[in-house]
This record gives sequence, structure tokens and C-alpha cells, in this order.
Amino acid sequence: MAKTKELSKDTRNKIVDLHQAGKTESAIGKQLGVKKSTVGAIIRKWKTYKTTDNLPRSGAPRKISPRGVKMITRTVSKNPRTTRGDLVNDLQRAGTKVTKATISNTLRRQGLKSCSARRVPLLKPVHVQARLKFAREHLDDPEED
Repeated sequence: MAKTKELSKDTRNKIVDLHQAGKTESAIGKQLGVKKSTVGAIIRKWKTYKTTDNLPRSGAPRKISPRGVKMITRTVSKNPRTTRGDLVNDLQRAGTKVTKATISNTLRRQGLKSCSARRVPLLKPVHVQARLKFAREHLDDPEED
């Protein structure tokens, strides 16, 4: 769905004034260079709510406050291996009860994606020495081996 440019408050009020003056939707649209359907929508909104302002949409308010969002974003940015459970506990200590899914959604909204850390064997200096010793011993081995 393509978003068109938004009409200014003046234009919307002008549409309502012209409608009250008795002009048709198509005449108003031609005069102001706006689509007839847009004019109709603005007039319908004005008749229902007596306003041309942008009204808030429906939906539940955010569980995590903007401050909480900054906190978890900062935590994950500093240490990417932080688990969602850790973040849930952090927020619970701060007084906000949320689920792991809410944490995931919030981080995704902030542009941070989750991924599993790759399992990389941790080589200790002993292992490195053993590998080097093996490699040195087998330097002169023929290609077939």
C-alpha cells in the first residue's frame, strides 16, 4: 500500500468550508487538486468527529517504556550474547513484566535481529601446541598419506 503525501491542515479545513458552502465533492477536488475520494473521506470524518485532525489509531499501548527500550537496546549492543531471559529479568527488576516474545519484537523494531551463537571449539594453549607438534612431525609425509 503506497502512502500518498499528507494534506495540510489548511487544505482539510478549506475542503470542509467549501462543502458547507454547498459545493460538490468533485468540484472541491478539482479546485484544490485533490482526489474526489480524499475529499469525501475528509468530509465524512468531519461529519462524524467534527474535526479534521489526525486521530489516534486503535491498539494496545506499548508494554515497555521508551526508557526500557533504550536500556535493553544498550545492553544487547554492548553484549550481543545477552539472552532474552536475562532481559526479561532486568525489566522485571525495573517493575515491568514482559515475555520473551515481547523482547524479541522490541529488539526487531530497533533493527536488532536475533541469531544463535555459533558453537566454536575453544582451543586452549595446550591444544594449539599439540596441533603444531603433530603438524611438524608430519611435514615430510608423502602426499598419499
